[in-house]
Amino acid sequence: MPADEQKLWGVWGQANGLYSSWAALKNINYYLMFVLYALEGRKEMTQKKICACTGLTKQTVNSVIRSLKEKGYVELAPGLEDRREKQIILTGKGAEYTRELITPLRELEHRALQIMGSDRVQQMIDNIALFNTLLETEMEKDI
Repeated sequence: MPADEQKLWGVWGQANGLYSSWAALKNINYYLMFVLYALEGRKEMTQKKICACTGLTKQTVNSVIRSLKEKGYVELAPGLEDRREKQIILTGKGAEYTRELITPLRELEHRALQIMGSDRVQQMIDNIALFNTLLETEMEKDI
């Protein structure tokens, strides 16, 4: 593997490890953290949208949502456009739980991004977006 690819995997893995450490520190499941992250600050989302913004599988998201529903943190409501598609809505208890877990993480991210500066942040966004586009294109060639 070329050195640049090893470095990319290294930093990518380190970032994932940091989020995994945060979840462990808060005594929550890594996947739960990302579902709450997706729901935080939104009134409602569908399972499909959560999958799209987190990269988690439908089965994983469904399992997390079921657990959150059992604990009274979310409610399911029929979709506005497609009544078969359920809207996942944080309850008051769920919103508080999410704020307690996710707000401190967002504050840490915000501070790190501020230190980086807006130019570097924009470069990072542009580069990751370009990588994702190119990787998707290459994957489609192999299908």
